Amino acid sequence: HSDIQYHRRKVTHAMGTLLDETVGNIVAQLKCSGLWDDTLLVFMSDNGAKFGNSPNYPLRGGKGSYMEGGLRVPAFVSGGLNVLPPQSRQRTLWGYIHICDWYATFADAVDLDA
Repeated sequence: HSDIQYHRRKVTHAMGTLLDETVGNIVAQLKCSGLWDDTLLVFMSDNGAKFGNSPNYPLRGGKGSYMEGGLRVPAFVSGGLNVLPPQSRQRTLWGYIHICDWYATFADAVDLDA
């Protein structure tokens, strides 16, 4: 990350790179051991960046605000053939979700009544 001028941004990029490599290693091990087809992998941020630490541009606001910069965050779900139904793959959803919404999703994935 030598091309990045600001120290905080370098640290952020380094953490992202490490996370990417680590998750890649975990997924590779799950696939190698035959467990990937029964795995549901979920990543979801808790809220936008803190004011002053990182820009949320083009969104206004940040952590602790009710503007999009405090509420709109990336999330993704990935998983094996036995967990993620075909109609749920390769989709982009733009609606809102709350962390509590995951309970019903996980319960349904393992055939429990939510």
